[in-house]
Amino acid sequence: MAFSIVSRGILRTSREILERNMAATVGALQQTTTPPPNTPISHSDCHRLFLATGGNICGHGAHSLLWHQMPTAVVQAVRQYSKKSAGAAKLRREVESDSDSDSDDEFERRRQKMDSKRSERGDSAFWRRKMRTLHRILDVNHDGVVSFDDFSLLAKRFNDLGHLTPEVAAEFNDVIKHTWEEQFGEITPYNLVTAEQFLTDLHHRLNDKKMAKRIGRFLPYLFKAVDFDHTGHLDLEQYKLFFRCLGLTEDDAAVSFAVIDKNGDGQLSLKEFVHLGRQFFLTEDDSKISKMFWGPLVADH
Repeated sequence: MAFSIVSRGILRTSREILERNMAATVGALQQTTTPPPNTPISHSDCHRLFLATGGNICGHGAHSLLWHQMPTAVVQAVRQYSKKSAGAAKLRREVESDSDSDSDDEFERRRQKMDSKRSERGDSAFWRRKMRTLHRILDVNHDGVVSFDDFSLLAKRFNDLGHLTPEVAAEFNDVIKHTWEEQFGEITPYNLVTAEQFLTDLHHRLNDKKMAKRIGRFLPYLFKAVDFDHTGHLDLEQYKLFFRCLGLTEDDAAVSFAVIDKNGDGQLSLKEFVHLGRQFFLTEDDSKISKMFWGPLVADH
């Protein structure tokens, strides 16, 4: 008799503790189903109760509880808690397993894959060949290096054609000056740019978003300087004039014009001219016709 009274007391106390601990969680839940009366709590449900109550109900006391003696909402909340905990534990095991399985070789492969996605522009042999071609053109006095004097001499050739207004000519000179300072630094007789330095500087500029946007700012002035009839289009004769200012032959101009005049209408608009001139700097695709914009490319070496 005494044992029965003690058991009922333990059961009542355990139930009160459980209901207090779960009240904040199950307040909004509605009772949906009622398990069959006198259904004992299984080992797994006992474990759920142990987790949910922080150990307040466990052991023989938990096993002696009956489902019909507990609010259905409490049972549902405990099971839902158990499912979430099991899912989180499974995820942690998977993550830890993946982490443990990563070898040094796997890490290196992932690093190389990321590096390939971040590979810089201007690393191809074709692009370097194009830039060596341009270095040769900009070396107006043919001393093997490019200086600000070379830039100035080239600008003078286009200005001397007499087709730019004084205002536009002044703008052109400013653009040439700013291009040099931005790309190669200070203007001094000792700032001489070799072919390799030229490639390095342009490679840096190509991979700087802000600087890359300003590549070819001088191109519209070259176009306007040789567009002597101010039609907004260049024909073959005007393109030959462009090449003469660059120090290239008319034969080179004829070959290049035949390639870049894609639609064969015998004219090149300002938009096309600027696009091709910029694409020469930006693309590494050797199938693009812009590769002929500045004449035939130098030989590979």
